[in-house]
Amino acid sequence: MELLTFDDSTALAESAAQMALQTIKDGLAENERVTWILTGGRTPGAAYRLIAGQPDVVDWSRVNIGMGDERCVALDDSESNWGQAERDLLRHLPLTAENLLKPAGAVTAQEAADHYEVLIRDLPQVSPEIPRLDLLWLGMGEDGHTLSLFPGLEEIEEANRLVASVYNSPKPPPQRATLTLKAMRGVKACHILVSGAGKADALGKALSDAGNSHLPVARVAREIESQGGKVIWFVDKPAGAKL
Repeated sequence: MELLTFDDSTALAESAAQMALQTIKDGLAENERVTWILTGGRTPGAAYRLIAGQPDVVDWSRVNIGMGDERCVALDDSESNWGQAERDLLRHLPLTAENLLKPAGAVTAQEAADHYEVLIRDLPQVSPEIPRLDLLWLGMGEDGHTLSLFPGLEEIEEANRLVASVYNSPKPPPQRATLTLKAMRGVKACHILVSGAGKADALGKALSDAGNSHLPVARVAREIESQGGKVIWFVDKPAGAKL
C-alpha cells in the first residue's frame, strides 16, 4: 500500500491523471492490450478531463475501458457513471466500440450484472475465471463503500460471480451492477481517489486498521494486495485529516 497526499483535489486529479497514463503505457509495453476500469465522481471527472486533453499520449486502440459499477439508468442519464465518463473522457479519445466494455443501461440489476459478467469474462485472464484488470480506479463514499459494495449488504460476500446485482443500494438509484471481491483478484494496479472532509472519518478507519477493517474499501484493497496487485491511495488534505 502506498499513500500519496495532496493539498487539494486539483493537485490530486493532476497526479492521478499522469499516473494513470504512465500505468497504461507501462502495461502496453508488456501486453498487447490493457484494460482500464473507471469510476464515477467529481474528482475522477477532473482527472478524466485532463487525460482527455492528451489524446495522443497512449495508443488507445489497444486499451479496453470499462466501469467498476453502474446504476441501472439510461447511459445518458445524469446518474450514470458511464455517461459521466463518456462526457468527460471517452468521446475525446480515439476509441471504437471494440475498446468499450459498455454497461447495459436501463435494465434490471440482474440483467445488468449478467451483461457485464459476459464482457468481463471475455478479457485476458490471469488464472481460470479471473480476468486481468491492469488498472482499476476507485472512489470511496463517506460510509467506506467502494464500487457498489456497501457496508452491511450481502454483495460484498459474493464469492462466485465477477459482477453482482444490487437491488437495495442505500444511495439512489437502488438498482446497480458492481464488480465483486472475486474480480479484484485480477487487478494489477488500483488507484483509490479520495477527496473532501466528508470522507475523513471513513478513510481514517479504513487505513488505521487496514488489516482488519470490515469497510468495503479496505476489504477490496486487501483482496487486490493478497494477489500481488499494487494499491495506491490518492488523498487530499481534507480527506486525510484523521490519518
